[in-house]
Amino acid sequence: MKKRRGLALLLAAVLAFTAAGCSGNTQATEAQTQETGTEQAAETENTSQAASNHYTAGSYEASTSGHNGTVTIRTTFSEDAITDIEVVTSYESAGVSDKALYTELPESIIANQSLAVDTIAGATISSNAMLRAVADCVEQAGGDPELLQVELEKPEPQEITLTADVVIVGGGGAGLSAAVSATDNGASVIIVEKEGYVGGNTMVSGGIYNCPDPEMQQKVEMTDGVAALIEDALAEEPVSEEHAALQAAVQEEWDEYKASGATYLFDSVNWFTLQTWNGGDKVGDLELISTMTSHAYETLQWLVSMGYEYKPDIVQGAGSLYQRTHSSVEHAGIGFINCFTETLADRDAQILYNTPASEIIMEDGEAVGIKAEDRDGNTYTIRANQGVILATGGFAGNLEMVQQYNTSGKWPDLSELKSTNLPGMTGDGINMAVAAGAALRDMDQIQLLQTTSPKTGNCTFGYVAPLEAAGYLFFNSEGERFIGEDGRRDDISLAALAQTDALFYMVESGDVITDPDNTYDLSGVPLTELIKSGDVIVGDTLEELCQQVGWDYETVQAQIDEYNANVDNNAVSDEYGRALFSVKQENGPWYAIPRTPSVHHTMGGVVINTSAQVLNEAGEVIPGLYAAGEVTGGIHGGNRLGGNAIVDCLVFGQIAGENCAVYGKEAIAE
Repeated sequence: MKKRRGLALLLAAVLAFTAAGCSGNTQATEAQTQETGTEQAAETENTSQAASNHYTAGSYEASTSGHNGTVTIRTTFSEDAITDIEVVTSYESAGVSDKALYTELPESIIANQSLAVDTIAGATISSNAMLRAVADCVEQAGGDPELLQVELEKPEPQEITLTADVVIVGGGGAGLSAAVSATDNGASVIIVEKEGYVGGNTMVSGGIYNCPDPEMQQKVEMTDGVAALIEDALAEEPVSEEHAALQAAVQEEWDEYKASGATYLFDSVNWFTLQTWNGGDKVGDLELISTMTSHAYETLQWLVSMGYEYKPDIVQGAGSLYQRTHSSVEHAGIGFINCFTETLADRDAQILYNTPASEIIMEDGEAVGIKAEDRDGNTYTIRANQGVILATGGFAGNLEMVQQYNTSGKWPDLSELKSTNLPGMTGDGINMAVAAGAALRDMDQIQLLQTTSPKTGNCTFGYVAPLEAAGYLFFNSEGERFIGEDGRRDDISLAALAQTDALFYMVESGDVITDPDNTYDLSGVPLTELIKSGDVIVGDTLEELCQQVGWDYETVQAQIDEYNANVDNNAVSDEYGRALFSVKQENGPWYAIPRTPSVHHTMGGVVINTSAQVLNEAGEVIPGLYAAGEVTGGIHGGNRLGGNAIVDCLVFGQIAGENCAVYGKEAIAE
């Protein structure tokens, strides 16, 4: 069961409209006062209405379906009121569901004695689960849920003007990174967030972060297969002078490594850069990639200074192509977001929730603020003394827009696929940037993630992989391996789409999942619960697992025997192109986890320079306009490596925040 996270309290702490360091807040304060008075009147009216509801005092429990599984709620009643709402069991995504289950929504139900309260934007499924469960409890207590459906009166919409040094559109990983960085440099910040919580896709990511880490990588053995990856990249014919120079730098480092007699894993910033560029089909901008890779480790240490924790073993994340992946201790991406919200709680930073931006205000060719409107109809004009930072994410949650730009020829029709993204990732920032004169690039470069839930497209629910790519094999519905499991995400996704029902299974043994009673998926759902719900299939022996899935045991066993032989022989590759052979699969229990590809990441977006400034079609800086994260293009090229998205968001978020705070609309020397 998930307990209430510290994030919920931190979000509440930064929710308040603080006036410190910002001008133009008098009107906002007056609007709040008026709203409070109206809410009190509405509360009185609805409490009176609820007085006709009589309950049998006590506590009652009800269970209903949430996004990730069953949600069980305990509701306590006096004879005439709901007095307490408590989550008994929930496996909803931490951070995303906190306000729906633990704070804002249940508090609103109690305060208003109403079920006609606003749901939490971006957490509608969890919100509706809460409302259904409480309604069930009302019936159990002898009340009538219909009497709690009286629509609440809301205050008249206000026109509100605010001012801060830096205005940030989007409160995901890139936006929060930018906010901390800007406040590090003495700026006041306002973040406008479309949803009812912060965190964005970072919150529901796999929580992995790539960067060379000599101390951790000295614990990893260098295998022949991994060495061959480096040799192959260095043997390529260079396509440009930049490419040749980068190869030469890696070659020098590789020669020094081999001459040293080292047996631990080789890595360097240059190799990280080359592999990222190659992995994106050489479509990306090498300068942008180099900026990301060269700042990756120091940004990780910046996170650690704010309390971020990662696991002690470095792995190869799905699609990352190399063993430089740091995995969060906290489930999914909540660890990154907690660092930022805890830091911002004591700083000159406001967050406006449920407030999608609609326009960048341009004056004399400069970005000077934004316009926005919240769900209650209040309109905002937010002026920026220094500049505006776009951090709205990509458009993978907008399948119509995905299909519009699906012109590369790589993918079939994607309009019917699920998306891993939260619902708010609809390309808003890209459209606003274009209206402000920004150039776009790589819009046809779209990524699918192969290892998502067939039920929802969620990339964290049901994903149980303690050793990541080193520890699983992929089998299709016919019990056949079909692709190298350590390869590129696009290659694996294309191969998976060609399988029966676009379905395959991650197969792992007891050699990988060594402590099943204390193993969780990336959402924090216990493996034992996933087995109960059928989202993970288990057999004490491989033969038993094959019987449950419908595979021919001898066929599957032969393929696993071949894989294990490759581990013993330190193979360079197999017939499927796999190069990572470090973990044998021999002992039960055996697990099969159904997976399918979903739309995951959009590599195209706004053109920026290495200072995170937005450029127009002529390649000129738009003064005062910055961007970071998935809203930008040019970094990941034709295929984003797994574990690089968070690096991109946080590195360029930090750069954008610092430069906007320090330089604002001034020119920055590249």
